[in-house]
Amino acid sequence: MECRTNDSIHHLLLMAFSHSNRAMLGRTRAVGLMPGQPKVLEHLMVNDGCSQRDIAQACVMDKSTVASVLARMEEGGLIERVPDAADRRRVHVQLTRLGREAGRCVQVFGDQVDDTCLTGFSASEAEQLKGLLGRVISNLAASEEMGE
Repeated sequence: MECRTNDSIHHLLLMAFSHSNRAMLGRTRAVGLMPGQPKVLEHLMVNDGCSQRDIAQACVMDKSTVASVLARMEEGGLIERVPDAADRRRVHVQLTRLGREAGRCVQVFGDQVDDTCLTGFSASEAEQLKGLLGRVISNLAASEEMGE
């Protein structure tokens, strides 16, 4: 029996995610990072001092997962939680020096994986792919919000 390929969009997205995730996990585990931490570090490299809620939204993670990832990151000295001076109920998540170094490593690893993904693509094709994936993500996020 010959094995046929499934070329549906959702299947192709799952396959792309699996390969990309495996490539990132191999690299980030080698520097001691646990699953979930790399994408939080990438987010904080651009949005240092944001809230736990912002991290959950931006990284598409549920609240309990973010809480456990941040707890491990705090224990590992990658982040610190700083109370908001104006509202003591709010906490800002900030990178430590060690967290910023790990974040730079994650950025380098991400660039390496991107380069592999885009082998043979022109610059305009790469930009087009980013735009198309952004639209797919927006459509899926809107669908989730509508409860579909």
